[in-house]
Amino acid sequence: MRIRWGVLVAMVLALCVASAAAAGVKINVWTGLSGDDKGRFEEMIKAFNGSQGEVEVIPSFYQWDLMHSKLVASVQAGGTPEALLMWVTVMPEMAHFGALQPMDDLLAEAGVKAEDFVPRAWALGIIGGKRYGLPMDTHVLGLYYNTELFDKAGLDPKKPPVTMDEFVTAAKKLTTGPNQWGVAIPSSTAWPVRYWMAFLAQQGGKMFTDDLKKVAFNDAKGKAAFQFLSDLIHVHKVAPPVMTDINKAFLTKQAGMILIGPWLINSALRQEGLKFNTAGFPRIFGQYASWGMTHQLVLGRQPDRAKQLAAMKFFRYMSENSMTWVKGGQAPARQSILASAEFKAMPLWNAFTPGIQPESGWTLNPPIKAQTKVFTHDPASPLVAAWEAIVQKKKTVDQALADAEVGVNRILAEQ
Repeated sequence: MRIRWGVLVAMVLALCVASAAAAGVKINVWTGLSGDDKGRFEEMIKAFNGSQGEVEVIPSFYQWDLMHSKLVASVQAGGTPEALLMWVTVMPEMAHFGALQPMDDLLAEAGVKAEDFVPRAWALGIIGGKRYGLPMDTHVLGLYYNTELFDKAGLDPKKPPVTMDEFVTAAKKLTTGPNQWGVAIPSSTAWPVRYWMAFLAQQGGKMFTDDLKKVAFNDAKGKAAFQFLSDLIHVHKVAPPVMTDINKAFLTKQAGMILIGPWLINSALRQEGLKFNTAGFPRIFGQYASWGMTHQLVLGRQPDRAKQLAAMKFFRYMSENSMTWVKGGQAPARQSILASAEFKAMPLWNAFTPGIQPESGWTLNPPIKAQTKVFTHDPASPLVAAWEAIVQKKKTVDQALADAEVGVNRILAEQ
């Protein structure tokens, strides 16, 4: 009898250990989210953890640039987080450092299919012929405009500006004094550079040579793109020469128009007394093009297949339930959400959705390894420095772009 009891106890203990092991797969996920999207991400993780008992996801939030540098350091120290949410344009750099794990052999087992996603967002997850990322979202920049101020200025709120002439005309009519401007443009940061990239693409211009080894933007098209932005401030005088927070300027009616992404929609809806609408990024130089991005879910480099599969289970859940994420201020990467009645009842989001706007006009940072040095403000890139010099009238557009060419070529040579 004692032997049988001993066997039974041993079996129970073994089952408990097995159950604990099954429930004890912990996945660390890093990201650089900070605003409404951070809250939505946490909400979704909490829902995932509560929906099953096999995987527990533990999030960590950093500033984007800090997360990237921390990831590189973690590779050198011999360990990375199991999962990350990352800008797609930084993925080539991180894959080059050996920080990311390909997931090709995990897709079928995780039940992830290419046809479920917006085609270009899915294609962007491939680096060097291997899949490193699953798209969590897509977005492009669009136009926010104050419909009340449009009406007061004699502009039709149902006809937002599309062409260069329409945009300048609307901005002039909306500029009524020192506290109300037609448009707000940051006098620093990487955002004006992203506008410039869109305007360059609208002219058929190129950032770099096809081999990504040298600059191709210092030409008539690159100069025209920066000149248009400069003229809004210095010639047409429809944008303030010093502007640190375009979101606040729009929310407080100091600016009739701004160019930004879908993450401002909820803040604008919450702003008491604000009447606004959204529209596609204006076709200043004729054809449509807008700077955009996609966040992708990626695996950190580590050999534990059980953890890899656990992370993929988490990724699939996040994708299938990403309407929660979209409502927080993103655009869908998943075809079923894009086609859903629920999303179709959210017209304010249409302007920011590559799946609705022409995908061919979705302009992303070229996939160079030195993303942070060229396309972000910290450390200040030569392109950001060029815009700052133009705004402050320290350099002409020609001088600023020539100096940016030298600076970016130097960075490209160091890759």
